[in-house]
Amino acid sequence: MKLKQIILLILFLLSPLSIPFAMADSTDARCDIYPKGEDHSDVSIPCTFSQRQGYIYIDRSDNISHELTPQEDAVGHFKDAQGNDVYRQSGLGEIGLIFRFKNESIYLYWDTVGLPDKKTHKETKSSSGHLYDKTFDLLGISFHVSCPNDSSLSTLTIKPSGLKIDNSTITQEIDGIVIGAEVADVNSDGSPEIYVYTQSAGSGSYGNVIAYSANHKKSLSSIYLPPLSDDKVNSQGYMGHDEFAVVETSFVRRFPLYKKGDTNNKATGGTRQLQYKLVMGEASWQLKRVNSTEY
Repeated sequence: MKLKQIILLILFLLSPLSIPFAMADSTDARCDIYPKGEDHSDVSIPCTFSQRQGYIYIDRSDNISHELTPQEDAVGHFKDAQGNDVYRQSGLGEIGLIFRFKNESIYLYWDTVGLPDKKTHKETKSSSGHLYDKTFDLLGISFHVSCPNDSSLSTLTIKPSGLKIDNSTITQEIDGIVIGAEVADVNSDGSPEIYVYTQSAGSGSYGNVIAYSANHKKSLSSIYLPPLSDDKVNSQGYMGHDEFAVVETSFVRRFPLYKKGDTNNKATGGTRQLQYKLVMGEASWQLKRVNSTEY
């Protein structure tokens, strides 16, 4: 990811904290257009993304532009030039952003490799996935994470190196695509963990975490995150659009809350954040919820 794109993404993630933007910037991007109600896109086009003081501008190569005005009463909610509601989601992790419009959704990716020049573009069919391929290093252990992201069911590959006993490659099928990953030492035991974030296909964009711990830097063992559906209290109002992050010595899951009658692209119940600690269970590592907050 280019430095300019990283800066823009950081500014986006800070925007819910009401930090004013003192600068305007723009970057080339790729816009995948999803018709309303569809879980796949046949159109992938060049576009330009820019932002100033919370206002967002998306200029598409098919001669359509979007000017979005932020709404003070709801984080991630905007109005377009016609006064229609637009909902911004960060479910793509570090690779892009999602915008839900009245009649379509735009999946905006920072990676523009393979796209034609914006000036000469007519219409491009999206025939390939958005490959995730990244290596993470911490405490002398490396994790090479890759996934083709080419269908609603993808194959995740995690290849460790530096472990004392077993560096076997882990391969498993996932529901959806990989949108990000992090390496950390959440329990501060001197051995790192790898956390891979996935997102299911469809409008719900349901998130999941696939994680492994390097046991005393010898071999990998899985980390279990209990299904949210098992938590009858904290699953209330949940309809997907998860965000995950490691925050110091905690693992955090955040998602919008939906009230009765809310549409999938407009949650009005605020946000719930769940905090977890990494602990050893009876048979394996697990992420144990220790706190729940709403705002």
